[in-house]
Amino acid sequence: MENGNSMNNSLSPRKVDWKGFFSGLVFFFFMRLDSLFFSLPIWLLLILHFTIKLPIKWFFIAVGLFFLVGFIRYLVLLFARWGASYEDAPKENKNPYSNGRGKR
Repeated sequence: MENGNSMNNSLSPRKVDWKGFFSGLVFFFFMRLDSLFFSLPIWLLLILHFTIKLPIKWFFIAVGLFFLVGFIRYLVLLFARWGASYEDAPKENKNPYSNGRGKR
């Protein structure tokens, strides 16, 4: 029981980064609206299939393109996240006027 404070600190809840949470929500809603907008040709082709007997293959081609574009967008975001998580190696400070370097 000598480190009672450290145990309390480990049980305290994590702080939530609300700025990141809300920007993620905005991004999520934008992506859903974007997907809804770009799915309109799919629904139009399905309606045309039942009304004027347009071949159903056009509907399936549009669905395939819709998912292909979504997968490519996912890969771009994955690549961007991979590049953003890379950390540079520490570099030696060569500035003679910075703290600790100019001592004689």
